[in-house]
Amino acid sequence: MGSVVVRVNVGRGRRQLGVARALATAIVIVAAISGCSGGTSPVSASGPGGEGSHSAQSTTPARFDGVTVSGPVGSPPLFTIGDDTQATVSLLTYDVVTGVGPAVTKASKVSVHYVGRSATSKRQFDSSWDRGKPFDYVPSDVTFAAFSEGVLGMRAGGRRLVVVPGKLAFGATPPTSSDLGPDETLVFVIDLMSVL
Repeated sequence: MGSVVVRVNVGRGRRQLGVARALATAIVIVAAISGCSGGTSPVSASGPGGEGSHSAQSTTPARFDGVTVSGPVGSPPLFTIGDDTQATVSLLTYDVVTGVGPAVTKASKVSVHYVGRSATSKRQFDSSWDRGKPFDYVPSDVTFAAFSEGVLGMRAGGRRLVVVPGKLAFGATPPTSSDLGPDETLVFVIDLMSVL
């Protein structure tokens, strides 16, 4: 089967999230059933709050609001933040790879690997892979939105792109060691290694 690239436009309102998510998923399923052979077939799910996901078998780069993510789950992701990535006012998530098993709840104990980058400078400011060990925690025990809200509903073996608005990240006073600006939008790629 050929490649399927999903382009989703977000950041312009989140009404009709359920409809857009279902539409994006249906488009990906139809494209897969159609047997997209040879080359890359772009699939576009545009509109307010559109979201989609790749299957657990996908090795195709995923593109979400100007961010492109590729590489296997469990290894540091390759990702770029395009100039068309927009600041957001709400937390946005996109399942690059859908995992299996029970979905993460606020009470689940999880083990994740992640990379965080600035949406403005595109520079990395944090990575669990650089420290050589995953981050284990319970979502209800942390206040940072990427890790408290951004992982809810994920399943083990999944990879999720999380875009966090400045007000839900570090706000007006980011850590001085981070080189982040005030109220800066952050982009994370999070791999859910396991639900403990």
